[in-house]
Amino acid sequence: MRIPLGSIDIGSGGMFQPETDRARRTSSVRAANIEAFWSLLQSIVFGVLLIRASSDPVFNLLGGDSGAASMGVGALFNVLVIAIAGIFFLRAPLKAPFPVLAIWGPFLLIAFGSTLYAPDFKAAVRLASVMLSYWAFFAIPFFILRSTLDVTRFVLAVIVSSIPPTLYAFLDIARGLSDLGEFRLQSTFSHPNIYAFYLVLVLGLALYVRASRIVRVSPRIRTLVTLYIPLLMMFLLLTKTRSAWGVCGVMFLVYALKIDRRFLAGLLLLPLLFIANPSLMDRLTDVTAATEVDNFSQLNESTRLNSYVWRQALWESAIPQVLDRPLLGHGLESFKLSTPSFFPLIGPQGIDGHNFYLQMSFELGFLGVLALAWLLGCVAWRLVRGLRRDPPGLLIICCILMAYMLESYSDNMHFYLSFNWYFWFVIGTIYAWVCREEALDRADGRFRKVA
Repeated sequence: MRIPLGSIDIGSGGMFQPETDRARRTSSVRAANIEAFWSLLQSIVFGVLLIRASSDPVFNLLGGDSGAASMGVGALFNVLVIAIAGIFFLRAPLKAPFPVLAIWGPFLLIAFGSTLYAPDFKAAVRLASVMLSYWAFFAIPFFILRSTLDVTRFVLAVIVSSIPPTLYAFLDIARGLSDLGEFRLQSTFSHPNIYAFYLVLVLGLALYVRASRIVRVSPRIRTLVTLYIPLLMMFLLLTKTRSAWGVCGVMFLVYALKIDRRFLAGLLLLPLLFIANPSLMDRLTDVTAATEVDNFSQLNESTRLNSYVWRQALWESAIPQVLDRPLLGHGLESFKLSTPSFFPLIGPQGIDGHNFYLQMSFELGFLGVLALAWLLGCVAWRLVRGLRRDPPGLLIICCILMAYMLESYSDNMHFYLSFNWYFWFVIGTIYAWVCREEALDRADGRFRKVA
């Protein structure tokens, strides 16, 4: 007698089980395991987003440093997110080739290429790797965003990440009450400027939650987000970061004029806060009180340059050095090492450019700046194109991008790792959503044409 193809499953009471059923079960188990693996990667991404804003004190205790020049505990996070983005990309390399590769590719290639002639190869590679992690957070949403509802989830994750720094900020303020004139709030971040730019991002997302037509939250959540705004604005003022004040003021003015005019009343109350806190007013008057000198030798204890004039002097001194190597620049991480040779107001330790565009001109040359302009320009173009899909929401996202570009004029934005992770994740999320909506429109158009 010929035994039919199949097997006896003892666990099923000796019932005959066809091979096709066994293969189907094996296939379903394998699919479930694969799905669990991808879900685990997504959970890790969300976990990093929720804790990274409050991780710097922990990294410092463990001997790491969150700065771009560190290879401590924070570097493990860098490797993790780059690896996750790489795995997602290898899984579906053609899912979003233009935003994932074509937009970031030129800038990253030039940055890594410049490490070959940089004065400090290891420091240059570390900084290039940090920039690669920014790409990772921009790219990840293209592989995990599946619906419009995911936009709400991703945005709320970034807002929720601000809760631990907010709680820690009260402790920071309590410590600084003894000398409010010199105090600058930095919360869990390594510098007040980083916290300030992070606050601008979170405030922008709070306005986005209020304004966007695609965000789906309950009235209670919307109310809590609204009540959160004044507290974050107070914290922003206490950072005493003037560029963040300026870009945030512009963002709120756009929101008040274009979306909700009730916010104009809140803007009118801001001058009262400056009057109530003289140290805030001092920060404003310092940048407007220009000091004119014929040469640097006239500077002394009583005659000093304010921070903006000092920056201008640094930039003017750097321009001839930029023109020395206009095409490829001096190599990544070369600006700080070079400043003692051309800027007499700084010691042998050197200083960074306090201008992202100028520093990239110095380090990466004209090609690097062109690649950076391509990156930011492509992102801006796509967001502007998406305005018609969610006019109030995309207007706020455009303001967030504008704020980043303006902040880059007077600060070392490329070093602010944790802030850049959140910023590029948000921009990547909205970019991915716009691409998804356009793809659905094209598919719908083809379906109608066939029908």
